[in-house]
Amino acid sequence: MNHLDKIQASPAHQVPLINPPGETLGRANAILTGSGKDYFVPDFEGSLSIKTVVSGSAVWEAGGRRFQVHENTYLILNDRQRYTMTIDSTNKVTTFCLFFERGFVEDVFRTMAKPADELLENPRDADFAPLDFFEKLEPQDSPVLARVRKLRERLSRGQRSGPALQYDFYSVASAMVREHQNTASAISKLPALRPSTRQELYKRLLRGRDALLSSLDSQVALKDVARAACLSPYHFHRAFSRAFGSTPHQYLTRHRLERAAHLLRRSDRSVTEICFEAGFESPGSFSTLFRRHFGLSPRDFRRRSRAVIQTPRFGRSSPEFGA
Repeated sequence: MNHLDKIQASPAHQVPLINPPGETLGRANAILTGSGKDYFVPDFEGSLSIKTVVSGSAVWEAGGRRFQVHENTYLILNDRQRYTMTIDSTNKVTTFCLFFERGFVEDVFRTMAKPADELLENPRDADFAPLDFFEKLEPQDSPVLARVRKLRERLSRGQRSGPALQYDFYSVASAMVREHQNTASAISKLPALRPSTRQELYKRLLRGRDALLSSLDSQVALKDVARAACLSPYHFHRAFSRAFGSTPHQYLTRHRLERAAHLLRRSDRSVTEICFEAGFESPGSFSTLFRRHFGLSPRDFRRRSRAVIQTPRFGRSSPEFGA
């Protein structure tokens, strides 16, 4: 596997670091990436970060919750959140994680939220409060993951310009902030009168959605997902459908199909293997659902898409740097 050279931090240009020592996280923007089959990171504390997986899946545990991140999901963990990360797989797993300099995303949020005249009068607000993101899994239809992938593709092509990488970090941060702001709209749709009740319900729905997105490769029952959300099955089903625009079953099926599409593009595994890895019980039903969703059979989809896909290979061989 090719190695990325470390990029030295420059106060003038804020050049993102690649695979730096853990103690430097939070002082500059950084990328940690690596590959392996068996790895465990215990009780780690970093800065605000985005966890993604290029191939396979990895598990992060934080705040008493378990997040299994697949190729078409990502996880945000807040600054100074302590967590563990586990890789236990028969196939190689590659992680790609962004860590933000403390205050970087807050500056993006402040610039987007404040009027121009106030920014001119007070260009650097040292008292601006740190952002507290919902720690949750998000699927690939969020623009955040698309921008992280764009950054990774830039590196895979050898484009390591400090200003270009820093622009990508700004692009990712702005998408994070917009998603953070859109959360209020999602909460307002929930069936409760008091704002505090709606916010608590949304947090519980996110726990249930995390359980769904962590089960893309395994079977899961509605009652178990509702239990993870601390709601009754019917209450969870009704509120989830209102908040996210589809039933829990429809939501899970759609993201399983999108994971299958990603595996068809990026892996050499057979259609049958991908069917089961994406959580489907029957190759026949999988092919029918896939054709209905994408307009092509799995084999035709692979044939049309793979010719233009080149899987990037870079980073260190140990997943330690993907914490």
